[in-house]
Amino acid sequence: MNKADLHLIRRGVTKLILRPEAPLMGFGMSLFFLIVYNAGIGGIGFLEAFGPGGYFAFIFPIALVSLAMGSSAGASQALNADMQSGYFRRLYLSPVSRKVLIAAPMLADIASTLIFSSLIIAIGALFGLPFRFGVLSLCGVLLLSLLWAITLCGFSTGVMIRTGRHQSAAIITNTVFPLIFLSTTYMPRELITSDWLLFVSWGNPVTYVLEGMRFLLAGTSPANFFIIAVAVLGSSSTVSILFAFKSANKMKF
Repeated sequence: MNKADLHLIRRGVTKLILRPEAPLMGFGMSLFFLIVYNAGIGGIGFLEAFGPGGYFAFIFPIALVSLAMGSSAGASQALNADMQSGYFRRLYLSPVSRKVLIAAPMLADIASTLIFSSLIIAIGALFGLPFRFGVLSLCGVLLLSLLWAITLCGFSTGVMIRTGRHQSAAIITNTVFPLIFLSTTYMPRELITSDWLLFVSWGNPVTYVLEGMRFLLAGTSPANFFIIAVAVLGSSSTVSILFAFKSANKMKF
């Protein structure tokens, strides 16, 4: 990696620090959902299906899922700002690696998501969030958060640079958002009475992300959910990165 590549990465991080609107909005939305859901539905946390962690530990994973959804557009917004100013065209026509042009804002965005995820987890720990396997649970939850953030960021960035409009990055968020309601977000499988919803949830990747985190936190889900979540998100994050990099050759200015 040459000096120009390192400069672009530093620039991506600096821009995110100076304009942190996307990750801050994602953080605020996630914290809001966590507080409201726990306050509104937490009264049923005494049921056995929620385990010793109660409803707070059960609903906590959605805060991390929604955080990545809220901040995943940060990279696409940074790229779009450079395109509008003409700065990106000059870089694009220079000898700088096109992959680094895409990777720099993505790295900054993913790093910010990981930092804010850690902050939310710290807040959760202050309010009694259980960690079934201690530090291993913390690392596992952060791993799933990281892979989820990479998946959303890669696809959002790829769509934006193919269309040349940062608004198009919302396509990914709008596609994923309904999946939250078609999953075991608010109730465990044992308490869902709708057969069609249970059927749909089994094919919903968000289900495995949530249940994988619940296995690590309160142990209310089997270990195979975590294994499936790592496999699914590992594959989707790899595909999203390839999609973003290949989009560089189909860029719209």
